[in-house]
Parts: sequence; C-alpha cells; structure tokens
Amino acid sequence: MPLALVRFALILALSLAVACSKPQPPTIVPLQVRVTRLDPQGIEFHVELAVSNPNSADLSATGINSHIQLSTTQDLGTVRLPKQLTLPAGQTTKIEAPISIAWTHLGALAQFAASGSAVPYSVDGTLDLGGALLHVGVPFHLEGSISRDEIVGVALRSLQAVPR
Repeated sequence: MPLALVRFALILALSLAVACSKPQPPTIVPLQVRVTRLDPQGIEFHVELAVSNPNSADLSATGINSHIQLSTTQDLGTVRLPKQLTLPAGQTTKIEAPISIAWTHLGALAQFAASGSAVPYSVDGTLDLGGALLHVGVPFHLEGSISRDEIVGVALRSLQAVPR
C-alpha cells in the first residue's frame, strides 16, 4: 500500500473520530443569587449563572428547574422556568432568572424570626438542554442566607395582614 494512501486513510479515520465525538456538557458557575422579594405571600430570588459551552456547535437550552429549601427544615418545592435560549459554541453565556415561590407553611416565618439568626437557603437546579428527542439536565447549586431583619420584617407584615 503506497504511503500516501496510508496517510489519507489515517487522516480520514481521525477526522471521522473527531466529527463523531460525543458533545461535552456545559459548565455552570453560579455568579449571584439574591432575595428580591420576601413577603407574606412568598419569596423571590434573582439567580445569575455563567454557562460555558465547550463544544464546537451551539446548544439549545429549554428551561431551568430549581428546588428551594430554607434552613434544613422548610422545603419550598420545585419551580420550572421555561427559558428558550441558545448557548453559542465556545462561549460563556450569562443567564438571569427570577425564581418565585409561595410559602407552603407560613408559621415557619415566625419560627425563623424567633430564632434570632440568619436563615440559610439552598437552590438545587438543572439547566435543561436539548429538544424533544434528546434531553439532558445540567445540575447547579446555589446557597446563601436571608438576614434576621428581613425575616422579622416579613413576619411582622404577615401579622398585620391578619384580619381582626
């Protein structure tokens, strides 16, 4: 077999292997999470994520799922935010998302207010990628705390809202 033909076959095999390689998952870095609303009806967070797409092709994101927990005792539930966007190849995209959830147990506010300390929260979520045929969730985790003053303020406002 001539040397040129061997080189061509080797280059062709390498090109096919690279072209058929499995896409790499994007990386998600939490940039910021802050409480934007805290009242007797519920709580709202503003989440900012940096999502890096290491692939040579664009990826489609279809939504964000977020599970929120206050302290280690109050599971506030899961929220799905439909969010259609394209993650350009080889770039980092900043995603901003409001996450709003109603209180499931308003009495917990009084417990948190009486505790005398900040209340930690955690947000565990996934960024949904793909479409109808191929779908994958890329996980992320955020945490922080709500100050005692914020908790006391909302507890007092909720008491004022109770009819007499």
